[in-house]
Amino acid sequence: MNRRKLRKLVDEVARDLDLPPDATHQEASRRVCELMSERLGRAVDVRFSAITNAVCLSGATALLENGTYLVICADSPSWYHRLHVLLHEFAHVLLKHQPVALTRDEGMRRLAPHLLPRMAKIIAGRTTLTEDEEREAENLADHLLERLTEHRVWADTATTEEPAHVRRVAESLEGRSRWVRRGDL
Repeated sequence: MNRRKLRKLVDEVARDLDLPPDATHQEASRRVCELMSERLGRAVDVRFSAITNAVCLSGATALLENGTYLVICADSPSWYHRLHVLLHEFAHVLLKHQPVALTRDEGMRRLAPHLLPRMAKIIAGRTTLTEDEEREAENLADHLLERLTEHRVWADTATTEEPAHVRRVAESLEGRSRWVRRGDL
């Protein structure tokens, strides 16, 4: 996708998300799920789960036989990180990448929380996405996250003198929703 198309898509999604100035990362995540459902014209079921048995997997989207989309995301303690994973999965939808299709049996197993890591392995093993598609989705998600977080003071993030991009990196690495300076620890 060229820069102009990317910018136009990011502008459109940011406008459609229509987040209030005092939104939290959790509220933004909820709104991403709603917009994803609106764009697909179908129900979207999001599950946050410890994805420990799947290497390099932080999220996946699957289409169930009943037409519902299942989005499994890493159960990160940071809502900022969860938002990024959701944006990545939403980017696949926006880019019209084909999700994994799960049979009724596999769809039923997803309802049991103790099977979610196994479910993640199934999804990871059956994905049809290419490296280029993953890279394209990650690029779009990064631009969306940047647009949503720049020049915004999130209700669940403390205001500091640090630049927004430094806070975003620190939040994702530290796994918590508040930025704490090294000297304040």
